[in-house]
Amino acid sequence: MTSENPTPSRPLNLLIVDDEEPAREELRWLLEQCDGARVVGTAASAEAALKVLDAGDGPAIDLVFLDINMPGIDGMRLAESLQKMGAQRGTRRPRPGVIFVTAYDHYAVDAFGVDAIDYLLKPVRLARLQKALERARALLQPAPSEPAAQETILERISVEDHGVYRVLPVDEILYFESDGGVVVAATLTERFITDFSLKFLEENLSPRAFFRCHRSYIVRLDAIESIAPWGAGTYRLIVSRERDLGAPLSRSRAAELKSRIPWSARAIDG
Repeated sequence: MTSENPTPSRPLNLLIVDDEEPAREELRWLLEQCDGARVVGTAASAEAALKVLDAGDGPAIDLVFLDINMPGIDGMRLAESLQKMGAQRGTRRPRPGVIFVTAYDHYAVDAFGVDAIDYLLKPVRLARLQKALERARALLQPAPSEPAAQETILERISVEDHGVYRVLPVDEILYFESDGGVVVAATLTERFITDFSLKFLEENLSPRAFFRCHRSYIVRLDAIESIAPWGAGTYRLIVSRERDLGAPLSRSRAAELKSRIPWSARAIDG
């Protein structure tokens, strides 16, 4: 199997895994309407899918569309196997991304734990499928990063502290929160008013250290202790269990966070 990585010049190679033939054919038809995608195989079981993925010939699979409820090995267990497969393969045979396609919404937290790129509910709508493919392409075909010399990285910021301005290292800040038009910097023990917008902070803080997890929050990545489900496909990023401090993770930002932090299923609070 070739190890060629997906590039903007070639489509993503897709594998559809579903034990129901009508579901496989419907998804294939929808994917054929999408640009930059090519279905190179289908499988009626996880066992059959593993044979396709382990085959030594044919194109490398970039992305697997995976049902969950299947006889034998279910889709979640297959996704876990692909995680381990990726750790063993190295760069020669990179593991494919996974998008779950299921009729049930209660597996969403488990899907997060196995690094799924997206989670689609049946019946799948074409517009939603196209968004999932765009998300997959962004993760599997990342754009070249800008030269470091062009980056402007804030290492310290000024905050208001009882009527005076104090200089605070950004690595002491757990998260920034926009509250009523005012942006607050939260440390483990204090909250400080800043003169900055979240947009300015997002553009000038290190993207390796901080992450825009919600329209009203930016969180420091290495401060995250755990991820807790918060209902309706959203999560809460816990930065201090002892003080019950955290920031919300919106559904639309969850996929990008998964590409930044390798959370396992055990890291997510049930």
